[in-house]
Amino acid sequence: MKFKADSLVSLIFVVLLMASIACGAQTEPAPINATPAVLKAFRSHDIVMLGEIHGNNQEYQWLRSLVTSPEFADRVDDIVMEFGNSLYQQVVDRYVRGEEVPIEEVQGAWRDTVASVGPPSPVYESLYQTVREVNLKRKGKHQIRMLCGDPNIDWKQVKEAKDILPYLKSRDQSYARIVETDVIAKHRRALLIMGTFHFLRHFDMMPTRKQFDIEEQLRAAGANPYLIVFGTNTEGKAGELDHRFDSWPIPSIVSLADNWVGPVRDSSGD
Repeated sequence: MKFKADSLVSLIFVVLLMASIACGAQTEPAPINATPAVLKAFRSHDIVMLGEIHGNNQEYQWLRSLVTSPEFADRVDDIVMEFGNSLYQQVVDRYVRGEEVPIEEVQGAWRDTVASVGPPSPVYESLYQTVREVNLKRKGKHQIRMLCGDPNIDWKQVKEAKDILPYLKSRDQSYARIVETDVIAKHRRALLIMGTFHFLRHFDMMPTRKQFDIEEQLRAAGANPYLIVFGTNTEGKAGELDHRFDSWPIPSIVSLADNWVGPVRDSSGD
């Protein structure tokens, strides 16, 4: 995908990634406003997998508004974060429940993940904070839990680069295992947030290792996931705007099957 952390393109839209792009008759895409579409998905799916663009402010503005929706808070039990070091799970639980926790004790959850490079984007802290605020308003009601999906690396114990490799190689497996044990096995509903390429079907980020398909693993564990990935209205190497998206709701969800959107996304690399 071609993007900047705070992209100034005129539209951020969400696309539902189908199992394949069918080659039948082409129809006009039917974009749906993203928030009601996700809420509807949770009525028939226990897992919604959201492939994010790392650090994108527009994306997280929408996510914060989604989380504050009363229906989301009523229906969804967990949010599983790639930017969440599981070493901090207990203090994260206390923080999002609304307990008095110094920020210095909990911020390592989103700052000290295995693949952290440079200063972390503030969008991740803002989502943890939003869930905390939602839960504070729902004392005595169903609350949302934030699950840290990244391996429990303790950076104080890392002395050289080779110490990180076991954690890097097991990131997808660790994430899937946490979803299996804390969500699927307990019959809960969860929003999964992880970088797009981790969720793309049949895409291998590290060709030197055996491919691991998170969605396939979750299905094998009994889940019924719904896969969404973020995209933009840019196309081609020059990042030109595709004005066919201009009239769509912002943001939108649309199927990639049997319409012109799928080939455009495929050819542009978005």
